[in-house]
Amino acid sequence: MTTLPFYALGMLCGLGAVVFAAAPGPSRRSRVSAAASFCIGAGWTAAFGVPPTEVIGCLVAAGAAMFLVRSTWGASVAGLGGGLAGVWSGVLATQGLTRWIAVPLALASVTAAMRARRDPAFAPPQLRDEALVLICALALGVAMLPGMLDGWGAAQNLTVQPADLQTQIVPTWTLAMTGTALGLGAGYALWSRR
Repeated sequence: MTTLPFYALGMLCGLGAVVFAAAPGPSRRSRVSAAASFCIGAGWTAAFGVPPTEVIGCLVAAGAAMFLVRSTWGASVAGLGGGLAGVWSGVLATQGLTRWIAVPLALASVTAAMRARRDPAFAPPQLRDEALVLICALALGVAMLPGMLDGWGAAQNLTVQPADLQTQIVPTWTLAMTGTALGLGAGYALWSRR
């Protein structure tokens, strides 16, 4: 399961966890929401595997757009960051890390929330908004990537090269016989009109 969309999903989860963890203001609800969502995301991926790339991409894009429009929904965005970190632990485990390493590594991504709470200059509002716009664009790209790759593969399967046309679809003897019949027919038509 190590395909391009899977690597893109891992990148989106890692970056999204950091951005969403640092986005809301420091509050107890945000921390509880992030911790609960992390446990749910990590437990889900351990039990059922990593969710589809399209689903995660759409959720992240919707979450980023939601927080850009209504910045009062900080606990929801922090929960999305925790959930992404939990899913990222599953992505890392699928790529070969053991769960004992993947979970703490993914959990370290939400430490951006602690840093943003201690130092307001760490993530000023303008920087957070720009990061959310970039994460929204990246999430939309990641959500579309599997479909685009499937379409590209189908287009490559339908492509026929001219050299393949003669050897695979129309054999050489068929072309020779057709050319001979056309030549004899044209010769007979010219001879009969004299």
